[in-house]
Amino acid sequence: MKRKFPFITDNYYHVYNRGIEKRIVYPNDSFYSRFLSILQHYLEYNYPYSGFRRSFDQAQSLEDKQDVLRGFRLKRLDRPPVEIISFCLMPNHYHLALKQLVTGGITNYMHRVGTSYTNYFNLRYERSGNLFQGKFKAVHVEREDQLLHLSRYHHLNPQGIGIRSKKELIDYAWSSLRDYINPSKSSLVNTGVVLSSFARKGSYLDFVFAIIDEYEAVRLEGLSLDDDFNWFREFRELNEEWKQSLREKYLETLL
Repeated sequence: MKRKFPFITDNYYHVYNRGIEKRIVYPNDSFYSRFLSILQHYLEYNYPYSGFRRSFDQAQSLEDKQDVLRGFRLKRLDRPPVEIISFCLMPNHYHLALKQLVTGGITNYMHRVGTSYTNYFNLRYERSGNLFQGKFKAVHVEREDQLLHLSRYHHLNPQGIGIRSKKELIDYAWSSLRDYINPSKSSLVNTGVVLSSFARKGSYLDFVFAIIDEYEAVRLEGLSLDDDFNWFREFRELNEEWKQSLREKYLETLL
C-alpha cells in the first residue's frame, strides 16, 4: 500500500518493505544484527551510523572507545523521532510498528535507516543500487485492537519460514516477542503500550498463541502483508457478500 497521507504525530503506523525482486536482505545473523543496531542508532542520533561505527572500531583501547561514546553523547537527539512498538525481521522483508513522536519523524527515520543499511549491504556484496522495493510502505493503525493484533501478527510472522512451535517463536532472535516476555528499559521497543491492555504477566503470550478466530483477517485487512498467513488466503477466497458480512459482524463486536 502506498502512502497517501501525511504521518500524524502521536499516531501509530505499520511500516514494512521487501527486498527488491523479493531478494534476501538479511543473508546471515550479522546482517540482522546490523539492521537492529541501525534502528537503535537513529532513535538516538542524527548522525550517520557508518561514521559512528568507524570511529568506534578504530579506537584501540577501552578508554579510547569510551572517549568515542562520550563524544557522541553530545550529538544525541533531544527526542527520538519515533517509538518502536513491535518488529519482526524476516529473510527478505521487515515489519515495524511505529509511533511518530515529532513532525516528519517516520519519514526521516526510515530514510536514514534504509540508506544506512543499503549502503552497508552494498559494500559487503560489492553491488550498487536499490536494495528494497522503492520507498517503505506504511499503513495507519486506527484502533487500539488493531495495534494489539498487529504486534501479534509480527510475533507470529516467523511461521512463514517454518518456525512453528511456541519455543521456536520465542527463541527467534529477530522479533520483539522476547522483549514482551521480559520487558526491559534498555529494550529497542516500548512494550508498555500493548502490555497495558493485559491484566497479568503471561496474558500477552497467551494472546499471541491463542486460536485465531474468523475475524483476524478483517481486523488486519489493509494493515498487513496479506500473503503471510492462511487466514488471509481464506478471506480472499470468500465472495464479496460473505466478506462484507464478516466485516459487519466484527464491527458489531466492537460496540
